[in-house]
Amino acid sequence: AAAAALGAGRSACVFTSRRVQQDDGSGGLVIGAKVNEALCAVAARVVERATPAFVVAKGGITSNDVAVKSLGVRRADVLGQVVAGVPAWRLGRESRLPGASYVVFPGNVGDADDLANVVE
Repeated sequence: AAAAALGAGRSACVFTSRRVQQDDGSGGLVIGAKVNEALCAVAARVVERATPAFVVAKGGITSNDVAVKSLGVRRADVLGQVVAGVPAWRLGRESRLPGASYVVFPGNVGDADDLANVVE
């Protein structure tokens, strides 16, 4: 669905539930790793099928893993901050989205509406 929306010139959002699961015996680390792996796999499949003009990733570890594992980023230029503490990058030529904008939205940063405002 995300790739279809992008192919039609619209924005798409891939997200997980905010419901916290922590019954894995590891304080949620095992479940968190599985969710992160799944998000990275989905992001990689989407960019195989469509070319978004920009990507916004939420969460520090998630943002790193999507950039490196899903998008193949090895280099990027930092363009500045879209809001305090939220950098925007221009992805390198080696990435799967050369020249695209990538916003690294760390966890626990920003106000309640900042993420939505950045996407708009």
